[in-house]
Formats: sequence, structure tokens, C-alpha cells
Amino acid sequence: MENENKGIEELELKAELDESIKLCRNKSEELVNNLKYCLETRDFEKFNDFFDPKAVLNRCNEEVIGRNLIKSFISSLYIDKELKLYKIRILIDSSQRHIACEWVTRRRDLNSTNQYDQGMASWYLKLSPNDYTVKTWYIWIDKVFEQMVPSLDTPIPKESGWIPSPIQYYTRKEMSEFLRLRFQSFEEEDIELWGSYIHDDIIVRPPWNELVNKNCCIEAAKEFFNHHDTPSISRMELLYDETIPNWCVYIQIFSSTNRKTGKKGEDIDFVFNEVVDGKVHYWRSYFNANFNQIFTENNFNFFIETLSRCTKNQKNYEKKEILDSSNNNNNNNNNNNIMGSGKD
Repeated sequence: MENENKGIEELELKAELDESIKLCRNKSEELVNNLKYCLETRDFEKFNDFFDPKAVLNRCNEEVIGRNLIKSFISSLYIDKELKLYKIRILIDSSQRHIACEWVTRRRDLNSTNQYDQGMASWYLKLSPNDYTVKTWYIWIDKVFEQMVPSLDTPIPKESGWIPSPIQYYTRKEMSEFLRLRFQSFEEEDIELWGSYIHDDIIVRPPWNELVNKNCCIEAAKEFFNHHDTPSISRMELLYDETIPNWCVYIQIFSSTNRKTGKKGEDIDFVFNEVVDGKVHYWRSYFNANFNQIFTENNFNFFIETLSRCTKNQKNYEKKEILDSSNNNNNNNNNNNIMGSGKD
């Protein structure tokens, strides 16, 4: 009888937890949709309903504190802009009340242009413990791959090259430990160990398109360490979504010192990972988009640029192999017509 009562209590507790997770997810998605609505309609007065009075906004490394100041700041940025947001994905950590979203953005000046400036952005939201208002709001805006599109009818770019793998189960603790070990191996410049956490078919994509493999990551790491030392990766936040336990989002502070100039660079990055078989299979990053002089030693950006060069070199090498193979075939065919080649 005692065991039966215990079993019933456990089932009731699980039902309560499931209901709590469901409520948190619904409220979180509702909040994100409300913020999207405010930005697209320029109805910034509604921010009063969605922000804690002492909320903090960090937009591209610029910090604003207080709900009223946030409202004024966002209003000054977008009051004369048309903004459209197209959601790529949203992850919700119901235990911490954290939300991560990625967007394709389209923006135009209402007074001067009919074209739209298309880019990407990511948000990381931390909610108040007592309700579903925003306590902290981080925003990253990608400026590297911005492009103009003629209208809102232009098709939204897709994440070509990546198909999410079937869900694999990792606990929050396992995901946290995986990241810790990966960061540590990079900080210790142990490229072989760091490479063991990288999937053979990894896709690394800063906003927009970069498709690479494990070998490119290894070469990029070697190149990075030729130019930088004393790397440090500090994880500020980890979002663990119970419904997709092999996906995660984390915020990192990435720093190192340029060997040639002696300058130390530091940046805060938003990173989304898909983990498959204990290795990173998909890796998408957003850098703080502050291009002031202090950030010219952007370390993580240098690493990603090196990946890009490695990718191009790999593609050129593959093209060369195809061309060489084609030339060899042509030479063999030509030899068939040479007198004395043994061919009739």
C-alpha cells in the first residue's frame, strides 16, 4: 500500500512538472511574439507590460538599464523604420526561464528607400523569477552578411546543408560538462583533444552560409594558435531545452592575445550547437557587432574567418583534383593517337 501511494505521488509530481513546463513554454512563446509585434508595429508603449521595471538591455555591447530607458532607446532606433522578423528557431529553458531565438530580419527606412536591408539577429532573454516579464535582454545583430532585397516577397533564406539529426538525450549536467571539456581543450591548445569533440561532418555557420568539415576546423585552430595565445573561454549562460536535449545555446566570453601586436581581444558571443554522438555537428555563432577600435582584435571572428579560408582552400583543392583527373584522362586519350604508343 505504501509503495502504491508513493507511485501515485510520483505520477502526480511528474504531471505537475509537465504542466509547469508546458505553461512556461506557452508563456515564453507568447512573450516573444508580443515583443515581435511591438517592434513590427512600433507600439513601444506596450513594453510596460513585458519588461521588469529594472530590466537590462544589452544590444551589441551597448547597455541600457531600466524599462523606461529601454523603451526610449528602442523607440529611437526603430520609430522611423519598418522592421519585419522571421523566426528561425526558439529554444526555451523552463527551469531557468531563459529563451533563445534567432531571426531573419528585414528593415527599411520609411523616409528614403523601398528596399529592405536583410540580415540576421539573435536574442537571449532571461525572465523574472516571479512572472513572465523580461529581466535581461541580449541582442546580437549580424552586419557581416547584410544584403539588400527588393521587397518582402523575396524568399526567406533557408539553412541549406543542415538537416537536424534525430533527437539524442543528454542531461543538463552532461551538456554542461561536454562544453567545459571542449573549452578546456581549446584553452590548453590541445588540438587533437579539441578535434575529438568535433563531428566529422560538422557544419559551422556564422550567420548565413559557411559549410566546413572537421579537417577545416583543425586547420583553422592551428592557424589561430599561430597568431594568438592565452585563449580563454568563459561560459556566461547555458540554455538547456528539455524538449530537444541535444540542442543548446550558450553565451561565451572569448578572449586571447595577438602574438604580433600584444593586444588582447575579447568578445561576447551567442552560440547554438547541435550535439550528435557526443560531438558538435552544427555550430552557429553570432558576434557582438561592435566595430570600435577596441574590438579590432576580434578573436572568435578571426577563427571563423580562418574557417572560411580553409573552406575555400578545400573547395579549390577539390576542383584542382577534378581538373587534374580530367587532364590526365585527356592525356591518356591523346596518347592513343601517338605513333609508337602501342595503340592501333
